[in-house]
Amino acid sequence: MPKARTSTLRMLVKAITYLFVAWLLGFGLYFSQLPRNSAKEARADAIVVLTGGAGRLEEGLALLEHGAAKRMLISGVNPVVKSGELSALTGTEQALFNCCVDLGKAALNTEGNALETAEWALEHEVDTLILVTADYHMPRTLILFKVAMPDVMIIAHPVSGEWPLLFLAKEYSKYIVTLVRHAAYS
Repeated sequence: MPKARTSTLRMLVKAITYLFVAWLLGFGLYFSQLPRNSAKEARADAIVVLTGGAGRLEEGLALLEHGAAKRMLISGVNPVVKSGELSALTGTEQALFNCCVDLGKAALNTEGNALETAEWALEHEVDTLILVTADYHMPRTLILFKVAMPDVMIIAHPVSGEWPLLFLAKEYSKYIVTLVRHAAYS
């Protein structure tokens, strides 16, 4: 192999190694700083719960029942799901759903959740919002929500759980991409 080609290959391997080490260090920092404290005592105009994980809906409903807010949006609900099904699933009175819970059925991903919530928040004149999602999902979600709703104060309410390492690594990679895309808002 020619000397120039060997040198280029070594530089490439070295660069990839440095990037991998930087990614590992960043992942360690990300994992160690996942939000653990919930907003149990917080009060806001509204609550938004993002679908897609265990415990989120129950946590949001508990906040609503305890008066943390007067209204709640569940964002990312499957279009065929009805409030009665969610009421039965969670053991929550249908009356609470009828008066105070809206089902957002447009969002297909986290960015969609942020846009759907921004529209809903504008319609309901929301200035403060409690955001309920998984702890691993909160850092990326906060960036997207701040981009979509720069004038709304967002209070994080993470739901903790035991997550597989590869699952967390994938979310960390998405977080890095989101951070780079929206660096001005973080």
